[in-house]
Amino acid sequence: MTNHINPAHASPVNAEPGSLSVAAFHKTGRQPGSLRQKGIGIVEVMVGVLIFAGGVIAVTGMQSQAIRANHDAIQRSQAVWMVNAAAEVMRLNPAGLANSAYQRESSNASANLGSYCQASPPRCIGTTCNADQMAAFDIHGLMCSSANIVIEPRIDISCDGSCLPTDKVRVLISWAARGTEKGVLGDRQQVEFRYVRN
Repeated sequence: MTNHINPAHASPVNAEPGSLSVAAFHKTGRQPGSLRQKGIGIVEVMVGVLIFAGGVIAVTGMQSQAIRANHDAIQRSQAVWMVNAAAEVMRLNPAGLANSAYQRESSNASANLGSYCQASPPRCIGTTCNADQMAAFDIHGLMCSSANIVIEPRIDISCDGSCLPTDKVRVLISWAARGTEKGVLGDRQQVEFRYVRN
């Protein structure tokens, strides 16, 4: 006796467990294999782009901070050199300090450095200068040589008394530091040096 198999109830050949038969796909209106995702979707691409962009922004921010820190270090080093150089020239010219010539010149230079540096200083190289001329020459060279390195440098020179040999001399260099945003100046930084005039 021959057994007849109804095609509607027949199992598909080579069918994977849990998979739909061809007839079932035809009933649902879907094509075989359409349930399996192939390639990379737009969501995965967008997530990858966002992660990459975040990394680039983080690296750029770190580089900006490093540049700012390096610039601040250069300015501080120049300011330290300036206070030491000012102390040395005033030790060589105590009369200019005693008659307040250095104090006047430092005030003039700090008031408007641009116009101050445009004026020609006294010629004290190869010629003889008095104490006041030497003070003007020293401050002009000190401040104008640092104008392109230090942002808005200012110098303040004062004595505790009348600048006698036993009085303390104070030299203060201040400058404008860069803020967190490009081109914005933050709080002023300063370097102070004190010594006994003798």
